[in-house]
Amino acid sequence: MTPRYACLWVPHFAATALIRTDPALRGRPVVALAGTETTRTVYEPGPEAWAAGVRPGMSAGEAVTRAPGLVGRLRDPDAERSAAAALLDVAAATSPRVEAAAPDRVHLDLTGLELFGDERQIGERLALGAASLDLPARVGVAGSRTAAGLVTRAAAGVTIVPAGTEAACLAPLPVALLDPTAELTVALERWGVRTLGELAALPAAGLLARLGVEATSLRARARGEDDEPFVPYVAAEPCVEALVLDWEVTRLDGLVFVLRHLLERLAARLALAEQGARALALTVGLADGAVHRRRLALVAPLREPRVLLALLQVDLDGLTLPAPVVSLAVEAEPVPLRPVQPDLLAPKRPSPHELARTLGQLGALVGSDRVGAPVLGDTHRADAIELAPFTGAAARRAAVAALTLADAGRLACCRFTPPLPAVVTARDAQPCHVEAPGVAGAVAACAGPWRTAGEWWAATTWSREEWDVALTGGAVYRLVLDRATGAWTIDAVYD
Repeated sequence: MTPRYACLWVPHFAATALIRTDPALRGRPVVALAGTETTRTVYEPGPEAWAAGVRPGMSAGEAVTRAPGLVGRLRDPDAERSAAAALLDVAAATSPRVEAAAPDRVHLDLTGLELFGDERQIGERLALGAASLDLPARVGVAGSRTAAGLVTRAAAGVTIVPAGTEAACLAPLPVALLDPTAELTVALERWGVRTLGELAALPAAGLLARLGVEATSLRARARGEDDEPFVPYVAAEPCVEALVLDWEVTRLDGLVFVLRHLLERLAARLALAEQGARALALTVGLADGAVHRRRLALVAPLREPRVLLALLQVDLDGLTLPAPVVSLAVEAEPVPLRPVQPDLLAPKRPSPHELARTLGQLGALVGSDRVGAPVLGDTHRADAIELAPFTGAAARRAAVAALTLADAGRLACCRFTPPLPAVVTARDAQPCHVEAPGVAGAVAACAGPWRTAGEWWAATTWSREEWDVALTGGAVYRLVLDRATGAWTIDAVYD
């Protein structure tokens, strides 16, 4: 039997989740905002705001000029989680095999659903079910999840793609539906490739040689091909192993001995369900009746007891409890483990085990709030770098960036924190000599200046002038002149 899939998609999801929590917003131009108080930007516009010309990334001020009467609300993660759970409930009420592709999108396997009628009737049932929960959704039905998802983005309502016609139905749709990167978008536009049919017709070998693996993946999706297997959603049930001790434990090594057996039983249960733990919750009962609780979030789903025990040991290192331990309970938050198809042409991914162990050790040394992936703040300030939780996706992006930088033979810019105060002599408005702690020399070549300024409305205002200079000894530095104070600093060295 030819497989058939349905895609249930809620456009403008973040804004729709806000509207769902406040019925008074229905029919009004609403946007979900992100950023700081001084740099609010549009994260996602609602349908009415989109129709008025509001787009993601716009400043709040510009959005108001596009849509008078605009209502801006900060993103509400709790509302989005609630809306995503409701969307899963709609799908699960129709099919026993449901895939949670994204918070705003679910896939359904339509095999054996003749009880609900033909495919159009099933699609209308899904759309009505979502509407009853204040989730205006689009439905697409096709022979692959990719094709079903693309037609939902191209047309409202219920769209049915007859079996075997996926490539022909997708051919006239724009390439932008695939959300290619900016670099790929420019390359395809230069080639005159604007539709999915034109992209699908390109030779795979030539596309791989010129634009890399990501372009061939786009080509496969343009042909309506799925690049990952269907992974049914399984509601996460708490997985708990507990033990009341016959003796009091006062030392960490004794606690580790007991934890090892609990984690081995947890790992065996997770393996039966092909799941991993995304977090561990440890509950410790004390002899004085008190209860101590800790939660350890994991960078990737894991189920190897040896690795989990090592991470718990790092987390517990240095912990002092007011009384001996008399009971233990370990709860795993299970998530499905997606099968990963190895790719000989893709950069090597970091080992989840080693990455989780390393991050756990770093968190124990410097604090978990000081470990994460670097994220640029919503400003043009050069030093506005924040930390976000380090996920597997962040690790893959970091690995790809490192390999790309090495392959390209470019220099890495290593910033000084704090910057080094410097004395700079200028000639003809250009740096000609630099002195700083550990740095001294004449400037052999320089590039610049690059001037930036911002946040004039706040106390954090800045105005900078930046130069890249090569000293006679061969070292290359980034010089910065604070135009407000006239002070020079060395901001970074190129390695």
